[in-house]
Amino acid sequence: MAPSMPADKIWSRIDFELSELRDLFHMIHETKQQAKGQKILGGEVTNWDDTAPRWEDEEHGRSTRAWLMIPHVDAVDHDAVRERLEAGKRLIRSVEQRVTSRALTPELLHEWGLLNRWAGTLQLVYGMEPDARQLRAGDGNLEAHRRWFSHYYLKIRPQHKRDDALEVMEKFINTLAKDLPAGPERDWFSKFLGPVKSDSLDDSRRLTKAFREKLSVSEMERLDAQQLDGVPPFALNYPHP
Repeated sequence: MAPSMPADKIWSRIDFELSELRDLFHMIHETKQQAKGQKILGGEVTNWDDTAPRWEDEEHGRSTRAWLMIPHVDAVDHDAVRERLEAGKRLIRSVEQRVTSRALTPELLHEWGLLNRWAGTLQLVYGMEPDARQLRAGDGNLEAHRRWFSHYYLKIRPQHKRDDALEVMEKFINTLAKDLPAGPERDWFSKFLGPVKSDSLDDSRRLTKAFREKLSVSEMERLDAQQLDGVPPFALNYPHP
């Protein structure tokens, strides 16, 4: 029979593991927007500003991506991650009190088991690579925007020449983007607009080339004949201009 571990070594091991768990359950939880970053407008090449939380690396004299941070990975259920983080923070306080009393009770064993089970989930996500590249690539996918634009443009086209119809759409989209509060809906409509100021409209931006120049009427008719897949419901609540 193997000799049993002395009680002081058991508690020393628990103290060490508890300090590791304390760090784990107090990690930063990266949001989707932080993982994606902020697009820098202007120029021919699309650049991104990394907005993930950063720490000062004193050894190298520069800021670095926070290393105690659970990365955002789209395939992960981040609501569940958030729940485990918050539950773990609450449970650690109870475990700390029980460990301090040095009483190996059934309650401590139960809470210790829960804490380690939740920690296993967090450690799995922590080891994943953040998917900023995929998120940023998806930002350039305008298929749903092209369907929406085609649907609305063709509603007004019989009444206007192409340049006039494009100006009507430009004014319409600028109005929507300015009137909406900051958030996903405004962000969605802002993708129609580039950094260049409108030629004829005050306090407005021009449509990007993807809509002003590269979307032909025949292509719009083809897109409009399809279902409006991927177009968010809120974007269809507005009457055509």
